[in-house]
Amino acid sequence: MNLNYEKASIELPASWKAMTPVLAFAGVSCLIVGAFCFLFLAPSVAGDKTQAFRYLTHSYLANFIYILTFSIGALFFILIQFLTRAGWSSSIRRLAEIMMMMIPYLSVLFIPVLALLFVNSSELYEWNAKEAPNSVIAAKTKVFLFKEFFAIRSVIYFAIWSMIATWFFRISRAQDESGDTDLSLVRQKWAGPMIMLFALSLSFAAFDWVMSIDADWYSTIFGVYLFAGSMMAFFAMMVIISISLQNAGKMQKWITIEHFHDMGKFMFGFVMFWSYIAFSQLVLIWYANIPEETFWYEVRLRDNWQYLSYGLIAFHFAIPFLGLISRHVRRHRVGLLFWSIWILVAHWLDMTFLIMPNAGPATFFPLVGHLFGGVGMLCIFAALFILRASGVPLVAMRDPRLPEAMKYANPIL
Repeated sequence: MNLNYEKASIELPASWKAMTPVLAFAGVSCLIVGAFCFLFLAPSVAGDKTQAFRYLTHSYLANFIYILTFSIGALFFILIQFLTRAGWSSSIRRLAEIMMMMIPYLSVLFIPVLALLFVNSSELYEWNAKEAPNSVIAAKTKVFLFKEFFAIRSVIYFAIWSMIATWFFRISRAQDESGDTDLSLVRQKWAGPMIMLFALSLSFAAFDWVMSIDADWYSTIFGVYLFAGSMMAFFAMMVIISISLQNAGKMQKWITIEHFHDMGKFMFGFVMFWSYIAFSQLVLIWYANIPEETFWYEVRLRDNWQYLSYGLIAFHFAIPFLGLISRHVRRHRVGLLFWSIWILVAHWLDMTFLIMPNAGPATFFPLVGHLFGGVGMLCIFAALFILRASGVPLVAMRDPRLPEAMKYANPIL
């Protein structure tokens, strides 16, 4: 197959590169405005600056986890493509590789969370208080939930993800130069063991960073819950980036309607998978009716958070399910772009649902501050993506399966 191409067609648009400092400035500015809403406007409603700081810390973590899930999803996507020896994705895989390579950058944004622990703040993690709130948490702080071990585990999680991402990306770039097919075989060989490392580290990271906010509550499938949302959000972000690049005149030949169709199918599939995991977690805990477990949902069904909790049923499941079920929608660029944006908003609301209710009631200024924080984190993510993608070909042109990706077509049913 003829793979002749112009080098400029697989490079980042110059206009995007020029936007990097603007996006970075906008991101930091939005975070500052969000913090202002929490620390100076929210107390006028709550009358308590300690409570305002609780809102700020919970919002920061929720918005950080939100953008981190894009890169986490990208990392798993790369691993599973090599594990299954998939060829259809060869022309879009580099975009996912760039996204996963943002993990080392994003790890820096987690430093404020660790700093909170070492200044003995318990506004975010109640188990970090001098005295544990109850005997259940006290038992956990003796062997697992204490700041030093928490920090070590967090470093290990980021180290595992960064190591896997860097190793795969370096080999991919080496193949750009040499065209050696053995480099694909090496990645296939190690994809399986690395997926096991990924699964364990992501599950424990979800337990530590999010679930331990309610330290006396637990769910054994909480890591799977976060994974499902990460994959759904990753595919939505991939669609948005791909369409944006094509609108800028790039990647026209390399990302076909068949690739959009498959990304749409995966997006639809993970909408369903997230719904299944969310419902399974709810029904098992609610049916058991154990106070130590059901209180997690009780917190999310009061103080105006109940509107978000019930709204997720429609916004995160029912509506995108109906919107993406049609083959015609998944093969329509504008329609797929609309649902991708919808899903990114739904995923942000889901991360809000997981973390923010523990901060306090849903009132106006905390919600406005949280929204500014979410926009700020998205701008920072966009700036880091452009920074990481600059100078890197957006297609792995010497991948041996690239011709297969260009000939790939979905079956017509």
